[in-house]
Amino acid sequence: MLFTGDAVAASPMDGSVMLGVFNLDRAHAVRSFQRLATLDTDVACFGHGDPVLDNSADALGKAADTYEARP
Repeated sequence: MLFTGDAVAASPMDGSVMLGVFNLDRAHAVRSFQRLATLDTDVACFGHGDPVLDNSADALGKAADTYEARP
């Protein structure tokens, strides 16, 4: 089980996993998201939005792949 806090969120519209919006350094936030996505988790709970209750590693990995960490 992974608790991401505000680093990752689930969209209230469709439940998709996305980068948390509360960050001051986007590149660092993206790298953190990508690191969390490497963890072998089944359930992920977010500071905002509904949890992913099954195979959250896949959902996090697919979502993290859509962001590019820029310096």
